[in-house]
Amino acid sequence: MSQDIRPLIDENTQLPDMDLSDTNPRLPPTPPYSIHDKPGAYWQSASPSPSRRNSTAHTKLPFPLPPSYTPPTKILEIDKKTPDHHVPRDPRLIRLTGTHPFNVEAPLSSLYDEGFLTSPSNFYVRNHGPVPQVSDAEIPDWSFTIEGLVEHPITITLKGLIEEYEQVTVPITLVCAGNRRKEQNLVRKSKGFSWGAAGVSNALWTGVPLCEVLKRAAPKRRARYVCMEGAETLPNGNYGTSVKLNWALDPNRGIMLAHMMNGETLTPDHGKPLRVVVPGMIGGRSVKWLKRIVVSEGPSENWYHINDNRVLPTMVSPEMSATEEGKKWWMDERYAIYDLSTNSATVYPAHDEVLRLDQGKETYTVRGYAYGGGGRRVTRVEINLDQGRSWMLADINYDEDKYRDHADKNQQLFNGRLDVSWRETCFCWCFWHLEVPVAQLGDAKDILVRAMDESLNVQPRDMYWSVLGMMNNPWFRVAVIRKGDTLRFEHPTQPALIPGGWMERVKKAGGDLANGFWGEQIGGQALQQVDKQVVPEVKMTNDDVKREITIEELRAHESDTEPWFVVNGEVYDGTGFLEGHPGGVSSIVNSAAQDVTDEFMAIRTSPFRFCAFCVSLLCRPS
Repeated sequence: MSQDIRPLIDENTQLPDMDLSDTNPRLPPTPPYSIHDKPGAYWQSASPSPSRRNSTAHTKLPFPLPPSYTPPTKILEIDKKTPDHHVPRDPRLIRLTGTHPFNVEAPLSSLYDEGFLTSPSNFYVRNHGPVPQVSDAEIPDWSFTIEGLVEHPITITLKGLIEEYEQVTVPITLVCAGNRRKEQNLVRKSKGFSWGAAGVSNALWTGVPLCEVLKRAAPKRRARYVCMEGAETLPNGNYGTSVKLNWALDPNRGIMLAHMMNGETLTPDHGKPLRVVVPGMIGGRSVKWLKRIVVSEGPSENWYHINDNRVLPTMVSPEMSATEEGKKWWMDERYAIYDLSTNSATVYPAHDEVLRLDQGKETYTVRGYAYGGGGRRVTRVEINLDQGRSWMLADINYDEDKYRDHADKNQQLFNGRLDVSWRETCFCWCFWHLEVPVAQLGDAKDILVRAMDESLNVQPRDMYWSVLGMMNNPWFRVAVIRKGDTLRFEHPTQPALIPGGWMERVKKAGGDLANGFWGEQIGGQALQQVDKQVVPEVKMTNDDVKREITIEELRAHESDTEPWFVVNGEVYDGTGFLEGHPGGVSSIVNSAAQDVTDEFMAIRTSPFRFCAFCVSLLCRPS
């Protein structure tokens, strides 16, 4: 078959000729989308050409449409030796876990500058393992099951999902539960890798409300949960998780089965050809490459549902959580994360941005994003320039409302009904801005921002540290460093192993980041010091091994069968762990004949806890 999952706006839809120039000019505009293509049937071309994505034929619409972008077409060298050798990617994305698996965020400014909607190539990615390879020809016959406590178990293909159900299009923001985790890792190392503040993205999703499919299956009376499983092949089984059945059946919750993103077939990293999209909840509930839905009496027993996406009590240490006794914490469903917490971040001033006070500029526009959880609207964003004493209200752009206000109830977008106007829930991030007198910035020590939602959930001043480092949402602080007539701005952190940020600076100076004042000097007081504790490290070398390895010997083991690699100047043999390693064989083979110190240090779970395989492995240097 040759049909297209990516049709554009229905040619019979009446579109108002409305000028978008009234949008706040201080914010980067969302580039208008081309609608020059004639709408066609599904499957004509699962991969639109770059020229079509960058057409200059513009039609002004009263609501945001996807940004023009050039999709990546080449396989990056870093991916060619991995199981993801079939996935083209944007090289600008910041890798958070080394070569593989692919976990990335965009540079924060790049993400924000695209506007309300994020292009697929700039969208954050959280993968646990290899990306399933699905050809365009296989898309129509991709199938998933609905089973368990249902009256009518069903198997349905993607072709059937499209032909038998009404399609809807909805703007939805997804956020990784680890967004802003590096801040927690600098206070105390968690068991998660270091996300910056760009683990959030927004897109138009097209598909079928999950409630409509579940109604056909008819859940039985005692059913309470919907368990979902993807096709991702992982060391502990396929990735799976669950949500409550009453959420899945509630149209206002908006949970959907999506096959298009911004009017195009899903890309491999984003779940091609079918995924779940759960608005208002952490991204870990939005299962990609969907293969199985099980309606059950209890929550999912999948390894990844139990051992991930939890906020354990702050007294539970990484060491405690890894013990046999600690398993009870993971099994307790009370600590599972569902709805997002209210959060915000400042994008401009950017990290290391410089502002001259003597250039005659009277005001500076501070800008950033905010989001709520569970469908709750962000109702206020407040900015502070005097270390938390007095606050100013920022202006908020609710671009999501433009779909509500201007889209007719029968408006078609990407062959789906633009299903927004009737909803009470809010599924998207918002952008905020505030003009601040430059003279006031010159006297400030920092710029603080906090957001509040309609339930009066407000970002806390202080961090709630937990073993997985998730749901980090204290006030976002940008430090202001003044030297003469020059201001330099520092964000809290930079993602992954990228150096920089006031938290790193304060920590290196011995300051206590948890002192309630961000470890900085308060008034005339000296910098509050934290007692430096000597943390025991795993001994990674064997004192009995004295052998020196030449570069030639190392290069000779750039092998899939006898891979050697380097960590901190020591050479290690990974041959004995090609089978059974939790990260998969590729995580070792891809390191062959390379110095992978940075990658290894980025994914270690604490200063003295490693994957059991890695501990054994690293104690056997060649």
